[in-house]
Amino acid sequence: MSTDQVRGSRAGRHTPPSSPRSRRPWIIGGAIVGALAVAGAATVVILQLVDGDSDAGPDGGTTEKATVISTDGATVDGQKLTSALHIKANNVKVTNTTVHHTGTVAIKVFAGFTGTVIDNTEVFCDGKDMTGVGYGNYTASRVKVHGCTTGFSHSAAAPVIVSDSSVDDKPYKAKYAFEEPGKKHATSGAGLTPGPVKASKPWPGPENTGVPAGTKLTPYTGKYVITEPNTVIDGKILTDCLDIKAKNVTIKRSKITCKNKGGMIIRVFDDLVPDASLTVEDSEIQGEGEGLGVGFGHYTLRRVNMHTLNEGPRVSDGAVIEDCWIHGLVFTDEKDHQDILQTTGGTGMVVRHNTLEAFNPTTNDPFNAGFQLGSETAPSLSNLLVEDNLFTGGNYTVNIRPDTKADNVIFRGNVFVRNSRYGPASNEDLPGVKWEPSNVYLDTSKPVTHD
Repeated sequence: MSTDQVRGSRAGRHTPPSSPRSRRPWIIGGAIVGALAVAGAATVVILQLVDGDSDAGPDGGTTEKATVISTDGATVDGQKLTSALHIKANNVKVTNTTVHHTGTVAIKVFAGFTGTVIDNTEVFCDGKDMTGVGYGNYTASRVKVHGCTTGFSHSAAAPVIVSDSSVDDKPYKAKYAFEEPGKKHATSGAGLTPGPVKASKPWPGPENTGVPAGTKLTPYTGKYVITEPNTVIDGKILTDCLDIKAKNVTIKRSKITCKNKGGMIIRVFDDLVPDASLTVEDSEIQGEGEGLGVGFGHYTLRRVNMHTLNEGPRVSDGAVIEDCWIHGLVFTDEKDHQDILQTTGGTGMVVRHNTLEAFNPTTNDPFNAGFQLGSETAPSLSNLLVEDNLFTGGNYTVNIRPDTKADNVIFRGNVFVRNSRYGPASNEDLPGVKWEPSNVYLDTSKPVTHD
């Protein structure tokens, strides 16, 4: 690996009801029916087989065939499909069906549509790096998924209910609530009054982060220690960790995979090269079960899908994280102290409109924190803005060390899922921390205060 282990002390070091049966549109007789006249009802168009629906894989660069459901309340019953099944309607039911596919997602529920029910169905992934059922807002029961890298894709922004289902014959169940009894919160959180939810939808997730669909990726053949200013890496597959030792380096529309136990997947050496800086946009960062995301400072992440790592980014001087989806932490050791984000000091940082998932819905593990804050390795933690994020999990979702020397640390407009072990925040009333009443719970939109 090109990036060294994380050690020493430095700032920033250290996830409407269905219509009656007689009026519902159907696929019948093993064929795609473009229009079906139903007694006592209007003629309705249900499905269309499309060459090139909008779900192209980033490594292929080509579009794929998809059977598209675009009528609310449609039912797909007893079918054997060899194309993707794309659901672009509400309250759709898929039952007694088999889907074989070689593209990216076998059964995909598109963003903005809800009420999909998938029952007694088998999915076979016959291609590389495929997802069986995605991306969220569906209920699956008695669904068997075979040969898929990801069986059931979902996120806190688009949760699912999966029951009596399996991935490669192993039982699968997704949970979004931590069931272990909690304890009293650490601080009083008094004096807050109701405020508006400012965070905007859609939340960052699988459809609006990472490599854009249709991007043709090619192998990266350059150096993994970047010393040339203004270097641009675009549309590449990178298979090692990166050291940034130059000014104004840009990585975009690329996939970076690296296994670096205890070290960074991408490290900006702003301590050794004072003007070193990095921007990563529309890219995927994958840790192969080990490694930390990005560190330490003077970097910008936009629309990045970061996953399958021990911990997320270290946040230090000048770091900006926007519109990213950071999730899928991997527990490897009892010593792990896993955080989606962590800062131990610094100044001038922005964390804005991200989905930060410190919760594993398949193992029911809340990890340590969505954002761990302190000033252990710097004089203070100052000028930090945390706004419009969707937070999940953690012992405390936002965990501020009680000895933090804070100055102008602002939390506003953030939304919290109730699945932490102990509570949404600790020590948020420290001097120098402003916790605004616009920080609310996802389920009630009420301000985050201690019960």
